[in-house]
Amino acid sequence: MATLNQILAEQAKLIGEAKSSLEAALKKPPTQAATIAAREATVAELKTRVANLTEAKATFNKQVDQQLAGYQAEISALEKLIEEDKKRGGDQPTPPRPVRGKGRGK
Repeated sequence: MATLNQILAEQAKLIGEAKSSLEAALKKPPTQAATIAAREATVAELKTRVANLTEAKATFNKQVDQQLAGYQAEISALEKLIEEDKKRGGDQPTPPRPVRGKGRGK
């Protein structure tokens, strides 16, 4: 098993090599090919993000459409009940109807 001093020495060596490599890269400008490759990689990444967001938007819109359809169906059903109640006579007591959601407390 490596000792702590050996691990630290190895890390110092790796950091020194990385620093030298970085300094050398900074002294010479990037090539045209490297610039193009970096831009192409950026475009590819952005296209992936756009595709992911487009899919998320479609999923979100589908969920909202489903909720709206549910509310519209409930509105339609309630409007039919209202019309039925009006046909029976507005001043008569309404017979109890099942309540959606929680039941009434007794």
